[in-house]
Amino acid sequence: MKKFWDSLDKKYVKICGYASATVIITIIILGLLYSSGVFWVRLWSIFTAVLKPVVIGGIISYLLKPIVDRFDDFFNRNKYHRWSRYLSILLSFLLILAIFALIIVILVLTIYKNVSAINADTIMGLADLIQNDTENLYTAIDNLLKSVGLSISRFSNLLFKAVISVKDIITGLFFGIIFSIYFMMDGRRIKDYWKRAFAIITGKKNEERVEQFWHDADRIFSGYLRGQFIDASIVCVLTGVVFLIVGVPEALLIALLVGIGNLIPYVGPIVGYCAVTLVCLATGSYHELVVGLVSLLIIMVIDGNVINPRLLSSNIKIHPLLVVAALIGGGALGGFVGMLVAVPVAALLKLYFDRFLAKKESEDNN
Repeated sequence: MKKFWDSLDKKYVKICGYASATVIITIIILGLLYSSGVFWVRLWSIFTAVLKPVVIGGIISYLLKPIVDRFDDFFNRNKYHRWSRYLSILLSFLLILAIFALIIVILVLTIYKNVSAINADTIMGLADLIQNDTENLYTAIDNLLKSVGLSISRFSNLLFKAVISVKDIITGLFFGIIFSIYFMMDGRRIKDYWKRAFAIITGKKNEERVEQFWHDADRIFSGYLRGQFIDASIVCVLTGVVFLIVGVPEALLIALLVGIGNLIPYVGPIVGYCAVTLVCLATGSYHELVVGLVSLLIIMVIDGNVINPRLLSSNIKIHPLLVVAALIGGGALGGFVGMLVAVPVAALLKLYFDRFLAKKESEDNN
């Protein structure tokens, strides 16, 4: 045995020992993690519950920052006031609330207008029909659900889960707004603190890289997201005014849908054309249909060639095929929010890929 041991290469024996110890320790750690799975699942749920409002607050503060800064500059144009930041944040939220209130008023007025067109006799007749045929109605609903693979009890469970999801969204939004207020009030101090902590932990060189990445991301995202919101607002107002002039039915509601759809590239025109066609065909407004489609086409041409390019940052220059691919991927990964941020993420990746190509080309030339 001693002779066999002396014949072995001590260097490789040492490496094998380290490798075996690593495998054994890894197996032990995995076993501990598996045996305490409930603990880690609960810890992860707590982490995501805290992270969600933080992310929401960061997005809200990032989008509202230009408005808050404008109000802040207005109040401090002659002399600095400590209360100006708080008042600017309050006015910014009030402005957003006013916009949402206007949207709700438009929807309510549209619904009221259509409901008021139904006479009382029709309503009473419908109520009598429902009262007399409740059992048949229940059977029809049950058959309809079974045809799509559902039962009333399962449908009730899905509805209950949907209510819970809505509650979670509202809770996350509420705490996200609270986080956003603190981010906008103490954003500079929070940024300086974490910048100093990152520099101490990872070193000055990595701090400069992160600083450069944040600068690039902020330039692209601010140029795209904020520009898209402003562009959608302008298109919404233009569409509403033009449709009111030419007499398109439900002009304000269609304009609102067009503005919301215009937040995502290529979606706004599709939403607008479909909405105008459905509303005008349902009301028999064929002349308004033709005029509305032509007007919307002109608005979209002006938006695509004049308004949108001037609003968006010059850094958002990517091929339309990449835009479509980014929208498909973003929608598959994150739904509406994924589609909203897909294009700036693709633009950021393209920026770094172009820099990589330029660096390799420079090294090859040298």
